[in-house]
Amino acid sequence: MSRDYLELDFPYSEPHRKPPLQFWITSFFFQMFGTNEFVLRLFPALCILGTSLLTYHLASVMFNSRTALYAFSILSFSLYFPLNGKIALVDSSLVLFGMIGFVSLYHLIQSAKWIYVFSFWSSVSLGLLIKGPPILIFLCGTCFILLFFAKVRPLIWKLQPWFGLPLAILPILYWGYQSWQRDDGALIRWMVDWYILRRATHPVFGQSGPPGTYLVLFFITFFPWSRVYLSFLREMFWRFISHLNAKEIKDTIFSSFRNGILLPLSPRSFLMLGLVFSWVFYEFISSKLPSYPLSAYPILSILLAEHLSKKHNQIYLYRIYLATAILMFCVIGFVIVPKFSDMRKETKILAEQIQKELLPDETLFSFGGLGIPSFAFYLDRKIEEISIDKMVTIKGKILLTDSDRLMLDALGIKTEPISDPIPIYAYDRNKTLILRLVKTNP
Repeated sequence: MSRDYLELDFPYSEPHRKPPLQFWITSFFFQMFGTNEFVLRLFPALCILGTSLLTYHLASVMFNSRTALYAFSILSFSLYFPLNGKIALVDSSLVLFGMIGFVSLYHLIQSAKWIYVFSFWSSVSLGLLIKGPPILIFLCGTCFILLFFAKVRPLIWKLQPWFGLPLAILPILYWGYQSWQRDDGALIRWMVDWYILRRATHPVFGQSGPPGTYLVLFFITFFPWSRVYLSFLREMFWRFISHLNAKEIKDTIFSSFRNGILLPLSPRSFLMLGLVFSWVFYEFISSKLPSYPLSAYPILSILLAEHLSKKHNQIYLYRIYLATAILMFCVIGFVIVPKFSDMRKETKILAEQIQKELLPDETLFSFGGLGIPSFAFYLDRKIEEISIDKMVTIKGKILLTDSDRLMLDALGIKTEPISDPIPIYAYDRNKTLILRLVKTNP
């Protein structure tokens, strides 16, 4: 570890650079428990577990313990959400802090205690240090909608956003200022362009889709609870149609801008409002990464659990779905994953082979944007990514693809192969890279 807590750089990680909190926590865990894969995934796994427990708590407070058990099971035993604990990206931390803020907001509405004001803004501040604006979109957007409800409006103003919001963004502003001083604003400008401007108007990593993409995606990611999801959508559709013909609902909506919505805020209404900026908002931006609506999963799990609890054969259905989920995880863990075990070890084997060719403390140069951060983790050696203009001046060992080596030879930049071709599967590009270690003598 470089022990540099401002310049958070890792080989092949440029498109994944984030605010610093996740990296600080991971660094602390490495110092406490050692540097290995298990420790790397430990904090994200704890965040996913914490989110599931908060989901149980909120469902229990809103409804009852049986609905809470259903919600916990739907969230924890669905196809996609638990995987975020293993993937070890910052999204697992973000959804935990978002859920803390969402639960705090509900408790504030119910009890008006100041402790929930503190926990709400603390979650916003931590979420900003994890991934920046997404937590503002979710929590502050939900607060904005709640202002239209006359009975809860005074409680929302109790958050005192004119004081709480500036205080919450102060830590990330201080880090941003220190980072700007270090590199003259290069990292901050890059983050604004990559995470805000580009994602709002263009797809990233080739993942895009029309509005409704996540509506369909949830059917897959909530498996084996997909049938409950479809039943819930059907109920919501017919309820929406019936509300369109209700005169009192029309009168309430059309007068809301002046007097506020006078209807009481039920637990279900609170949850539905939470979906607006955790899910619906992301349907209308060009980029469609699967992790964008992750904060909607706990909320949807409670809504699906409440829907399931109203069925006359709820216990029978719950047992069937839960047994299917357990069977699914067994098949994935004991049948599917072992079939790809060799492929998953390729970067580790590559690191071991390259390590044998390097001298102690020798820097490995990398050419061609290989984009394999797991290799850098296993190699545990300084890697410097270089461009073609540096190829003619650098003296050392270089890792590149076989096709790039042939291109360099055609340009007159001669290299001497050190290793045989090494195939490695790049899952994010769905293709096999043929790598070779070479050396140059300019």
